[in-house]
Amino acid sequence: MKIKKIFSYKIKALVPNLVLLAVLPVLALICLEFYNYVPWNLTVPIFFLNLAFFYLLFGICTFLFGSTSLGYAIAPLIPMLFGLANYFVVDFRSAPIVPWDFYSIRTAASVAGNFEYEITGRLAAVVCGFLLIILIGSRTGLKVKNWKVRLLGLLVFVAGMFGYIRYIGTDAAVETFGLDTTLFTPNVLYRNNGIAGGFLGNLKFLMVEEPEGYSPERAQEEAQNYEEAAKTQEDEDLPNVVVIMNEALSDPAVFGPFHTDFDYMPFLHSITDNAVKGKCYVSVKGGNTANTEYEFLTGDTMAFLPAGSVPYQQYIKGDMPTLASYLKKLGYQTTAIHPYNASGWARNKVYPWFGFDQALFRNDFSSPITVRNYISDYSAFAKIIQLFEEKEEGEKLFVFEVTMQNHGGYSKDVEGFEETIHLTDLENKNTQVRAAEKYLTLMLESDRAFETLLSYFMRTDEKTVVLMFGDHQPSDYITNIFLRLQGIDRDTSEDAYFDNYIVPFVLWANYDIEEEELDAVSANYLSGLLLEKAGIPLSPYQNFLQDLRKEIPALTANMVMDKEGNRYRYDEGKETFQEQLNAYNILTYNHLSDTKHQIEGFFE
Repeated sequence: MKIKKIFSYKIKALVPNLVLLAVLPVLALICLEFYNYVPWNLTVPIFFLNLAFFYLLFGICTFLFGSTSLGYAIAPLIPMLFGLANYFVVDFRSAPIVPWDFYSIRTAASVAGNFEYEITGRLAAVVCGFLLIILIGSRTGLKVKNWKVRLLGLLVFVAGMFGYIRYIGTDAAVETFGLDTTLFTPNVLYRNNGIAGGFLGNLKFLMVEEPEGYSPERAQEEAQNYEEAAKTQEDEDLPNVVVIMNEALSDPAVFGPFHTDFDYMPFLHSITDNAVKGKCYVSVKGGNTANTEYEFLTGDTMAFLPAGSVPYQQYIKGDMPTLASYLKKLGYQTTAIHPYNASGWARNKVYPWFGFDQALFRNDFSSPITVRNYISDYSAFAKIIQLFEEKEEGEKLFVFEVTMQNHGGYSKDVEGFEETIHLTDLENKNTQVRAAEKYLTLMLESDRAFETLLSYFMRTDEKTVVLMFGDHQPSDYITNIFLRLQGIDRDTSEDAYFDNYIVPFVLWANYDIEEEELDAVSANYLSGLLLEKAGIPLSPYQNFLQDLRKEIPALTANMVMDKEGNRYRYDEGKETFQEQLNAYNILTYNHLSDTKHQIEGFFE
């Protein structure tokens, strides 16, 4: 069979055409890397490993559309659009796109309008580079004339792509090409492995990895030392419980002192009576709110899950024992509140699975007060008060609310909202400084709303405990201002790394409890601390966690703290506490993943 019966080409010289077909995928790889990184950060083996993906992609498009003019014009659109999205995601949350983010597209789209999008010269240059690749590719002239060859070629390239994706996630690929496996720093992983290699290598983490030595029998052995909770019926002496996870609530003073014209948290800074307060370590910053929520409600930790994963989206598919289901068995009416879209992080599905009797979302608020187009904390807390006003006498309530007022996107000017807190140490009030001042102003709004809420419960007769904590700090765009005020370099300061995951918490009661200030607790322990301080019996799992907290006071996806207060990055700390963490991992796997063999009565 003559080659012209299979292929045809318009340009006179075949060799220059083939050179273009070989070079354009290389240029597409280079452009993709230039969005956020630089291609010379890649080792030669890893560069060629990434390049294999581009050749497979361009080959698939060529045989799918029957010509290089179409295939080489369409194929670059995929890395161009992915890279563009990844550029803005890194800018917003300081971490790249990971495979499970596609579960969250609706959540991300719902808040995208509150951010400003800066088109930098670098970004424009990369997009222009892709457009040039598309233009040149459309001018190549090879066509696949024979339909059998076209089909065979498509099958070969698709099979090659499938095999490539399977291979890149294997230990053999890691050893052969020297791939980075540091999951808790996705930005570094993508920089070292390439954007294509980093993203595709993460596909294997769509499922939770079974811990070493796991079996249902082993999980039962780990649980057997903890008896079931002593009290499993309604008790009139138990207090009402209100928990508020406040969006992006943090105190930048964790990085060091700075000066403002007014205190941005006067009430939270001053509250001491009948209060337990301090620092709470979380696993995320700048986003992925649902992960702190997951750690608090379940007692599980993100430390054992893939970096960047979101259990609400990926792993929770049915009923799961949580703090809500446990309190429900103790006789509480359980309500979840989130003054935003019901579908965000799939909460409308997850909350019933977690044991909430009802869930209230944005549509359940009538004429609320808004701040930056989000329902304010004042109106969010008013909904809590409404529930207490409407409940029957003697009925015990557990209310869990995730606020929305302080959500990211602080640099965008919104009519009706101006910064009232000002940084007096900085004279140059550029957009970034003003964004930090707007953030501090939002903290003041939350502080005032919280004071109003506690004033209500001070006047009520029923015993009530209120816990408020932040889900994460704002993005690096905001916290960099406070680091700059301290003269701290984020890239070289180990303390800055750990401090980036600290949020405040305050647990208050309208009756006498012992005051305390804790230098460290983490979100996975916080619900057990709440039950303990409120005088509510702990579940067997919470008893296990309270014992673990004595040895490891704080544990997140990023760090391990020992009882002397020393902080270690997780990969270092897990070697020190290997036995305790493996036991915890076995129990969390049984809790989250091995639902068929879940230990009966242990988690609630």
